[in-house]
Amino acid sequence: MNWFGRLISELRRRRVFRMTAFYIIASWVALQVADLLFPALNIDEGALRYVWMAIVAGFPLAVLFSWRYDIGADGITRTPPADDAPSESLGLRKTDYAVLVILLGIAVFTVSTMTRQVMEEQAAIDVAPETRDINPFSVAVLPLENLNPESTEQYFVAGMHDSLISSLGRVSALQVTSRTSARRVNTSLGIPQVGRTLGVASVIEGSVFRSGNRVRISVKLIDAASDQQIWSETYERPFDDVMAIQSSVARTVARIVQASLSAQDEAQLARSLEIRPDTFEAYLRAMFQFQTETQDGYRAGIEILEKALAEDPTSALAYAGLAQGYGELGHSLFPVKGAYVRAKAAADKAIELDPTLAEAHLAVAMYKQYYEWEWEAAEASFKRAIELNPNLVMAWYQLAWLYELLDRKEEAIAAGIKTIELSPIGPFYVSWLAGQYRHAGDYGKAIELAESVIALNPQYPVAWMVLGQAYAEMGQFEEAIAAHEKLVRFRFFAPAAGTTFAMAGEEEKAREVLSHFKPVPGNSLVFIPIHAALGDVEETIEWMKISRDARIPWYPWTVGYTKVVRPLHGDPRIIELAAEIDVPLTSESRTIK
Repeated sequence: MNWFGRLISELRRRRVFRMTAFYIIASWVALQVADLLFPALNIDEGALRYVWMAIVAGFPLAVLFSWRYDIGADGITRTPPADDAPSESLGLRKTDYAVLVILLGIAVFTVSTMTRQVMEEQAAIDVAPETRDINPFSVAVLPLENLNPESTEQYFVAGMHDSLISSLGRVSALQVTSRTSARRVNTSLGIPQVGRTLGVASVIEGSVFRSGNRVRISVKLIDAASDQQIWSETYERPFDDVMAIQSSVARTVARIVQASLSAQDEAQLARSLEIRPDTFEAYLRAMFQFQTETQDGYRAGIEILEKALAEDPTSALAYAGLAQGYGELGHSLFPVKGAYVRAKAAADKAIELDPTLAEAHLAVAMYKQYYEWEWEAAEASFKRAIELNPNLVMAWYQLAWLYELLDRKEEAIAAGIKTIELSPIGPFYVSWLAGQYRHAGDYGKAIELAESVIALNPQYPVAWMVLGQAYAEMGQFEEAIAAHEKLVRFRFFAPAAGTTFAMAGEEEKAREVLSHFKPVPGNSLVFIPIHAALGDVEETIEWMKISRDARIPWYPWTVGYTKVVRPLHGDPRIIELAAEIDVPLTSESRTIK
């Protein structure tokens, strides 16, 4: 008998074929049950593929188990040796228990992983726009493929992706998904599911290859519903001409999806941004550093841009990037002193060189809002940024916070909803929209959105913060503390936990949080809400004055917006502070413990 015949004979003796038959039948039953159960649980039918993946992954385990073991009246035993082998005990040995534990562990890991994937995908679908509401002029640009084998080109490919999104975003008739969501979506789901998840009608895929001074960019436009390619093109140009490629793609996409272009759209797409190749290279490297969203990253990007501008002080784009970097350092619970002043100077220079850069107007708006506290001027600059780029999600986000401060709740919620239209699966915007609903008193919606983020990212602190705040304001302190205890280890979010402890009457824990922060002006935003929640009126007002005098960017929100301060709004000193910066107050009768 040849080797193949011996193998078949051994497989039959070890009952592997019987196990395979049982496995196929059990898999068929599992698929039928899942096919009926998923719709009943409101799980998207596309998640059925994870059941298939688990079945395929489990098949080798079943074969290995069948080859080595039998299941009978005596439980699990080792497979008997061949007939001509000496008789021996078939009981399990230590190595067998180890093998079984490993097989069980692999099986549990596979099932749990697939279950988590189903839950995360469904959570993303629940947060994303409903299919019926999809804008026919909406588009998402998926991350571009890097065809260059050198990993050092990663910053360049990321920059091309951002630039293409920015160019499309300037077309007022298009709705363009933000970079954050475009990079988070699971592209292995297939284009139709990607379209449903992001809530877009069209998807752009592409690739980038760079060799020396030559760049080749290939793009294709795909109808998300049918997964049919609508258009494709390959551009090969010198490096210093890549900005023209972006405008050409944006113009073509707008024409193909039949989006009507305004005179301003045509003017923006017709012009090509003038920038020296070495300056543009520096800009892309800086933006790549900014994407780390850390102070070190912002500082590194700022250093790159300042060196570039020392050599080329004519680049509006580089100045706009510099304004963004400094603005990020200033926009914090613990702001870098002088950052907003530098951001404003860079933004002014960018606008002087090119008044059509939306990002520069955004930087000016943030300076007006967070440093000068000039609300009308800030709103005008935000609106100008949005006029120039209606898809600039950060402008909508910051405008929402201006409306929150001015107690223009409906406009605030509308701006917040716009952020998740543009960034439907980014946890940042969804979490803060949950915070807006919390502030408006719609605790059910706030909790729903916060929990949807946690389902996708169980460690995301903003969602836990908002969830705990909602429960605390509802008086459900057990749930609030359970959520906020997860934040104590985060320096940025620990103050929220301290405030909740104070509201719940756990003064010792609240003061323990305070003890970790030095009583200096830069930490004033920590002391104000916790002291207010503790009922320390004098300390609250004193820290407000310290915050005001130090020009702490978020100070105005502690006066009018922060809910734990609202019971103090009848105090003449707070009325005076509010009048100084022209923010509305809302008197509330809730007693702070």
